[in-house]
Amino acid sequence: MVITREVREEIESAVNQAVSKSINSDTFIKTLTNNVTTAIIKTIDKKLSLLEESVADLRNTMKEDKLELENKIKFLEKSLKDEEIENNKMKNIIDKIDQASRSTCLRMFNVPEKSKEDTREEVIKLIKTKMNLNILPADIQICYRIGNKNNTKARGIYLKLNKNETKQNIYSKKKLLKGSNVVIKEDLTSTRLELLNEATSKYGLKHTWTHNGKIYANVNDKILLIRCKKDLEDTV
Repeated sequence: MVITREVREEIESAVNQAVSKSINSDTFIKTLTNNVTTAIIKTIDKKLSLLEESVADLRNTMKEDKLELENKIKFLEKSLKDEEIENNKMKNIIDKIDQASRSTCLRMFNVPEKSKEDTREEVIKLIKTKMNLNILPADIQICYRIGNKNNTKARGIYLKLNKNETKQNIYSKKKLLKGSNVVIKEDLTSTRLELLNEATSKYGLKHTWTHNGKIYANVNDKILLIRCKKDLEDTV
């Protein structure tokens, strides 16, 4: 059957009337609104879900990066600490070697200084008269004044003996110099001298001393060996 133009026009008119009638219906409008709203909400929910997934992935990535960074920092801190420990060990070894090379050396202070003096002879004379020790020129390897000449103050004297025994004999009798203003000290490395000065400042001159390059302090009637600054911090 062939649909004629007149029939087609009648069908289109009937459909238009039916659609127009439906559009004006409250039920159609409500259904259309619900459908459109549902479609929009589904689209938004989908986009929000994708966004939340992206945020979650980003957070996980940031957590992983943070953990990796923290691990790297811990590794670097440990490496730095290990390096510091090794450096301190090497410093201690060098300090011990340096101090061992000074085992026969003394420093003398407040020994009157004369113009054109023979420092070696002056030292021998002082040790003999003040300390009752017979020291020969051959017992002294090196003897000289330290620093630039000062007309107002006698320079210190660096004294290196040939034998540790001779050095110990002199150092053990340094108390006999009391009242003469002359002071005899062991020749210490810069590290040990700094530590001795700090110990003296904390415990007092009468309670600190050295023996064979080691630093000691009398703290509350207890003799302590001061090896490092931590030993000073651990005592009252």
